[in-house]
Amino acid sequence: MEKLFGTFGIRRVVNEILTPDFALKLAYSFGTYINQETVTVGRDARKHSEMIYDAVISGLLACGCQVIELGLTATPTLQWACRQWNTWGAMVTASHNPPQWNGIKFMEKTGKGLDHENDVDVEKIFYSEKYHFVSWKDIPQKTIKRNINDDYIQAIIDKVNLPLIQQSHFRVVVDCANGAPCLITPQLLSDLGCRVVSLNAHPDGRFPGRNPEPTPDNLTDLTTLITHAPFHIGFAQDGDGDRLIVIRPNGEFVSGDYSVSLVANELAQQDLPGPIVTTVATSNMLNEIAQKTGRGFIATAVGDLVVAKALQQNNGIFGCEENGGMIFPDFVWGRDGAIAAARILNIMATKEKSLDDLLKELPQYFQVKMKVPVNPEKKEKILSEIDRLTSAEKNRVTIDGFKVFYPDGSWLLIRPSGTEPLLRIFAESRDEERARAIVQKYLDIINSI
Repeated sequence: MEKLFGTFGIRRVVNEILTPDFALKLAYSFGTYINQETVTVGRDARKHSEMIYDAVISGLLACGCQVIELGLTATPTLQWACRQWNTWGAMVTASHNPPQWNGIKFMEKTGKGLDHENDVDVEKIFYSEKYHFVSWKDIPQKTIKRNINDDYIQAIIDKVNLPLIQQSHFRVVVDCANGAPCLITPQLLSDLGCRVVSLNAHPDGRFPGRNPEPTPDNLTDLTTLITHAPFHIGFAQDGDGDRLIVIRPNGEFVSGDYSVSLVANELAQQDLPGPIVTTVATSNMLNEIAQKTGRGFIATAVGDLVVAKALQQNNGIFGCEENGGMIFPDFVWGRDGAIAAARILNIMATKEKSLDDLLKELPQYFQVKMKVPVNPEKKEKILSEIDRLTSAEKNRVTIDGFKVFYPDGSWLLIRPSGTEPLLRIFAESRDEERARAIVQKYLDIINSI
């Protein structure tokens, strides 16, 4: 049985694998699994999202589920709605993937994505085609259409010190990637009293402004603009609004490790219990912050669902990933780029410090991150050799790939990609040359096999 779900939902190329028929059958499977309960459904701005969205709704109705339609919205907005209304969720989105891709994410009633075991149950229904269709008399005659974007924005504002942010008169530029954040983030920033300049701020599923993944190569328009005007900060999001990238006033891209640590450092000093939760791929800054503030620290496998689940199980205060994804468990059980932006502005306003000054206060580390294409025929041999070499190290963690901690505080992580034929190699050290040397050692080993 082929595995349908990845780390969060499914993603496929539209009309190659992800056809309306495929989406319909997947909705039958989910509708059968939840047995006629209510589902809140949303979609991103991709050219084909409405087609897939309609198929998902039809499948859910056929199984007797009442459907609440949010239409075009961000993924965290839908997750927030599920939590508020205690409903299941279905989001049509491919997040940061290229325009030809789309996907479907299912959420439990807390708003968190389905756990792996629930995914497996839905997959079994999908492959067995043992769907539970209700009698024609029990099919809901219509869906409930709701627009909660304004409510969601107000809920974020309620989480920060609005008067202080308004008094700061921040000048902000935001790149919305022509995606769902267009309907959320510019309005949020304006309501917070910021002077806002927006890029790629009209929804367009062809992504004419840039590729939806907020990488440095894709943000050249944003970084150029911010260097030619007196902005305090720049923000960039992906196609469905669950991630946030921060740009310095000089146009420098802020590594996700630093932006999440900035927020973690502030939350960790509050008089609230709970550990910080992040993945094995994230900087040691998070662990250092946890130690200094006397709170717990939990490292998980890579994936926002794994982080969210650990937050739930351990009553965590904050969860994050090295790609800039932040989870605020008092708000949404998933990554949320909009509230992350508001929280960062709140820190700047309450501490009366610039972004640059706040970043200087964090522990300073150097990271080297590489993607290495691997011949699938050699993959197992390469992983076996890496396993053998790293097993000789005293401090090794195998939660997700192979992570080695060295006596000087440096570390190495090598893990295979779950979606592409490549290895991800990360290293971190207080010394940049040391980090590069660690990566180069294993690059030479991989290339020699």
